[in-house]
Amino acid sequence: MSKVWWSMQDLKERTGYSEDWLKEHILLHPRYKPMLDIENGGFVYYPERKGERWCFIASRMEEFLEKYFKDIFLKKEEDLNANKKTVAR
Repeated sequence: MSKVWWSMQDLKERTGYSEDWLKEHILLHPRYKPMLDIENGGFVYYPERKGERWCFIASRMEEFLEKYFKDIFLKKEEDLNANKKTVAR
């Protein structure tokens, strides 16, 4: 039986990526956070205090990861290229 809610550990296991990577490229990224945050009608609970746990609605998070897969990974390439251009100036 699959879980209704995922923890951060579940998300790490499902994606194969570290918590730091997931935060930097998806969860705290200004492009995605407004869509994800439950305070804006999303499906991710962002911990407010130390010791609180991340919580994700599993089915919606899975849909999001599939829908934005290309964007997440190609955006990373664009960001790297933009940083190179900025540094070159």
